Amino acid sequence: MPTIDSLISVPVRDLWPNEANDFTPWLHDNAEILGDLLGTELFPVDREATVGRYSADLLFRDSSDRVVVVENMYGATDHDHLGKLITYSAGLDAGVAVLLAEKFHDEHRSALDWLNHISQNDFAFFGVILEAWRIGDSNPAPRLRIDTQPDNWSRTVRPSSSSDSPSARAYRGFWSQFLPRLHEAPRARSRWSRISTPSKSNWMSFGSARSELLRYNPSFCAIPRRGCRVEAYLDSTQVDPNEVFDWLHDKREDIDRAVNQPVEWDRLDEKRACRISVYFPDEEEFRVNDEERWPDLLDWMVPALCDLKDAIDPVIEGYP
Repeated sequence: MPTIDSLISVPVRDLWPNEANDFTPWLHDNAEILGDLLGTELFPVDREATVGRYSADLLFRDSSDRVVVVENMYGATDHDHLGKLITYSAGLDAGVAVLLAEKFHDEHRSALDWLNHISQNDFAFFGVILEAWRIGDSNPAPRLRIDTQPDNWSRTVRPSSSSDSPSARAYRGFWSQFLPRLHEAPRARSRWSRISTPSKSNWMSFGSARSELLRYNPSFCAIPRRGCRVEAYLDSTQVDPNEVFDWLHDKREDIDRAVNQPVEWDRLDEKRACRISVYFPDEEEFRVNDEERWPDLLDWMVPALCDLKDAIDPVIEGYP
């Protein structure tokens, strides 16, 4: 009979002695752990984001381009941190607000529940508990678990909302069909398969496992021509995207061959970011309300997204 050990609770300060200097940077660098819990992909935007006289611990955007604000604290929840979370959410026009603590008092859990009850469909408050555990003499491991959330979190992924514009409802409808196709694709990473929130914008975004500055975006576009594209988007405030773009461009022949369809390389010198794209091969303009053409676009878009990832991810891993 196998030996069975017990789970042993570990003080979180054994993993991160200081909340601001240790835990917050760790969560910023491991955003996928919180993203998996919320059912989306999180892209780090800022730490200590300024809001008036104060600063929010962490600022992300999710796969639907919503602002996600996170307020961390050690110990049990208090009025001060709950108030800050509301203030930051208002100041940063957030779509998701997360209060993260080791323990939730009943009154603060009730306050988050009430905020969810009165909020619009596309806004959500979460209470997340931070724990650390080990098994026997193993190394300690972090664990995040949801303590409170909207009564029906799936309300944020409904195909449409009465408050949405017609174009937003059309985009939601298309991405609602796109995501199941992507989840079924053998080459889609498991991290992508956890993204369940369809965007109401003209694009969605999926991170690279090989580089924080690289994201893969399927989108409806109007520039340089109206249609649909899948792009590898290079953007960073820490590294010059132009340098990375030029480094990849030197390997263009191998990347183009791996993608196996025409690739357009746009340095976008007038912007901070750069783009490597493939376009839906159709001479006619394509708009999201052309629903009868969605099946053809989906048949192209999912493999094109995987092809671009498979071509660029292994190359960018070698960037010095």
